[in-house]
Amino acid sequence: MPTGRSFAEYVKGKCYDGLYDAAAKFAADNYRLLELRLRKVRSIESVELLDADIKRVYVRDLPGMRVAFEVGLELDVEVKDSNYKNDEGDECFPWIRISCEGDLSCGLDDWQITKIEPYNSTGAPMNSLSDALVPYMPYEHLEYEATKFLKEYYPEALVMPRRGETPVNVEPEKLAERLGLTVQLQRIREDASVFGQLYFVDTDAELYDAKAEETKVMHVSGKTILVDPQMFLLRNLGSVNNTIIHECVHWVKHRKVFELEKLYNADAASISCEVVGGAAASVAKQATELMERQANQLTPRIQMPAGPFKAKAAEYIAT
Repeated sequence: MPTGRSFAEYVKGKCYDGLYDAAAKFAADNYRLLELRLRKVRSIESVELLDADIKRVYVRDLPGMRVAFEVGLELDVEVKDSNYKNDEGDECFPWIRISCEGDLSCGLDDWQITKIEPYNSTGAPMNSLSDALVPYMPYEHLEYEATKFLKEYYPEALVMPRRGETPVNVEPEKLAERLGLTVQLQRIREDASVFGQLYFVDTDAELYDAKAEETKVMHVSGKTILVDPQMFLLRNLGSVNNTIIHECVHWVKHRKVFELEKLYNADAASISCEVVGGAAASVAKQATELMERQANQLTPRIQMPAGPFKAKAAEYIAT
């Protein structure tokens, strides 16, 4: 299990009572479907749930802030014999799987059960999110993910250029605008160690005031990308563009990570990108490193889509 904020642990705390009640009813009504290893009982009269232990939580991505999660429970049940002369029962430990859905934006207050069935390890569902809710994104799928991103938010960038034409340039601020984000130039750290910072919600943040030459608490609105203007001097325009698109990737791909963090820590407000050491967000190191790697890998593929680039490169080679 990944370190840091755990969706499985949140489900255990949030949903256990409802899962227990559902498991008790399922065991009593559908005991014939369960794998009961009986030793003393010959004819089952009833099955009573004594305890339930959550052993597995699989989580899949859904649109918006919704997630689907499937919980594997080990049940501790008492099986009673229908023969009244046999007052001894069996204690069995079958597994069941409970499928659920819920919305992270309301802390899974709306969670509901969609299906209950005996557990079958051979049919275990595929996770599309880690336990920290970072999406799984194999390296060989990166071009697909970048194309999918552009199809939804910047489709003209995928148009194949005709001979002599230049491929459509992905304008970072236009992309941010389409995502409902605002880009703002603002010094973040005095040492310029943070290129950009994405604020998901309104917050009062400690930022560097270049005029006063000191760090001050400033109000930042939610859905704002701060970009350190020092990059124009220390680096180049390409770094600025890269930073904005990098933060846009975080907004699209990693909002669920932030929502989970916020369920544990109400003060969470941002994800930031440091020059050294990956993300400086208040989420676990393993999750932030994975998020940074994904944003770093997707950003150039969004800026330079494979299809139009290859077409233009082939034209230059032919020329």
